[in-house]
Amino acid sequence: MAGDRQGVRIVAIVLGLLAIAFLEWQWGEVMPFWQLYLIPIVLAGITLKVTGGILAGLAASLLLAFFSPTAKAWGWQTLLGWQIGFVFLSGIVGFLKGQAELQREATEQLRRQQELRETLTDFLVHDLRSPLTNVISGLETLKMTAQDRLTPEDAELLELSLIGAHRLLTMVNSLLDLRKMEEGKFPLYLKEFSPEDAINEAVRQVQLWAKQNGVTIRTDIAPDLPSLVADRWVLTRVLVNLLSNALKYTPSGKTITVSAKVTDEGVHFAVTDEGPGIPKEYLSRIFDRFVQVEARKAGAPVGTGLGLTFCKLAVEAHGGRIWLESEVGKGTTVHFLLPFVANATSVAPQSPTLTKS
Repeated sequence: MAGDRQGVRIVAIVLGLLAIAFLEWQWGEVMPFWQLYLIPIVLAGITLKVTGGILAGLAASLLLAFFSPTAKAWGWQTLLGWQIGFVFLSGIVGFLKGQAELQREATEQLRRQQELRETLTDFLVHDLRSPLTNVISGLETLKMTAQDRLTPEDAELLELSLIGAHRLLTMVNSLLDLRKMEEGKFPLYLKEFSPEDAINEAVRQVQLWAKQNGVTIRTDIAPDLPSLVADRWVLTRVLVNLLSNALKYTPSGKTITVSAKVTDEGVHFAVTDEGPGIPKEYLSRIFDRFVQVEARKAGAPVGTGLGLTFCKLAVEAHGGRIWLESEVGKGTTVHFLLPFVANATSVAPQSPTLTKS
């Protein structure tokens, strides 16, 4: 079928060239029909690529020389110039058409690979989530049943295992949640709560990790902080992600500060570390998933590429905004602002269960 269409195009271009040659031969002295050769030349470049375009340009050049009264009145230099122009034009149009098709094919192949990657990720995430949930359930059962018989060291190790398992489950869930957020299908469970409670819960989840790293986590919460109408679980998760990222790069003996204050627009949160900082060239794009991979390869102190991207999408899903300030050698501060009442595009009808991780 494609071969038949290509044959029709070739016949149409040949007939077009011959028709223009006939018009130029019969009435070329009255009206310069030779300029119409540009039409089949361009069409040949578009439909027949470089080779077909060049052949059409050569054919038009010969027809111009033999059948055009106007061309016969030119000097040979002018005629040769137009003939070269015909061939060059048809060739360059064919080349550009070929490059456009290569780009389209590459884009389509990239899209198919992206879909395959996302499908594979979904399968892997679902397969990982079930055994990981079983591990967490087993550890929590052990904690409840054997807590009185554990030494302080064993209890601390068990708590650290639980925290690590929950962090891993959060990362697994992020793979699915990022895709939902990018598609605008991530539901928010809006409820009134105190931002201070979310901050304290986030600090509690990383406190043991901070203790092992020798890092102090300090909170600076304004006394007049009002309640928020937002997704408490998502806000806690944003704070945990930011604290985890700060803990990865804050040296022992340093401090991480979590602050919250009231502004005219809403509640302003900030997580400040005393780590190595991030180079300026990555600051404006650090929340993009693949830029973090690029930055990490270059030695910049950033995470896996999931945490900050999740934070950005989660904050924006509430109608808020997030930004980052950093100076190499002095540390990093991630700010985000949430409105008092979330301006959410996707709201779930009921609250999530307590088992949501």
